[in-house]
Amino acid sequence: MQDEDGYITLNIKPRKPALTSVDTASSSWRVMALILLVLSMGLFVGLVALGIMYVTQQNYLLAEKKNLSETLQQLTNKACQDLIKLSELKTKRSFEHTCSPCETKWRYHGDSCYGFFRHNLTWEESKQYCAEQNATLVKTASQRTVEYITDRTSSIRWIGLSSQNANKLWTWEDGSVLSKNMIDLSGNTRENKNCAFLHNGKIHSTSCKDRHYLMCERKAGLAKLDQLL
Repeated sequence: MQDEDGYITLNIKPRKPALTSVDTASSSWRVMALILLVLSMGLFVGLVALGIMYVTQQNYLLAEKKNLSETLQQLTNKACQDLIKLSELKTKRSFEHTCSPCETKWRYHGDSCYGFFRHNLTWEESKQYCAEQNATLVKTASQRTVEYITDRTSSIRWIGLSSQNANKLWTWEDGSVLSKNMIDLSGNTRENKNCAFLHNGKIHSTSCKDRHYLMCERKAGLAKLDQLL
């Protein structure tokens, strides 16, 4: 193009540099690396999810196994106690079965083993005697326990109940307080009637120095399923 003075003006536009093969290859590798990174992250997340699912499933199976085992043991305990009870009703005497977790001469009921001993002892002596048997004086805090004992003995028996603390509350050996209206305090004209015995289904207070038979109680183990089969 010629201007007014006769000079020629060149209109040159800058050109973009052409992409070399090296630049193209580098760009391709970046894309591939990004794709691999995304795939790796997806694989990692998937593995984590599978791990969580596996652990959750294992915990569920273990919990189910534990529940089934506990249910089976509860059924075994009940079946063993029912068998002993039916045998006692049939023979009209105490009955021992090999399914029982209790030692010889100890009676299996609920979650406990009960020992009935014909020793004329004071309350403190009775408490010590039970301790030597790895047991405690019986806790008759439920009507079911009272009925069970009443069906098996007509004798006066010491129980693990006393009011020898400073506030004079009636408490069991484990420290729990006696429910109201469970003890007969009628005719309690003497002082120091701070220990209790069970007779004919009722709890009575008396002097701890009196002498009576006793009952001991200790935690029962597991009934033996193989002895029921």
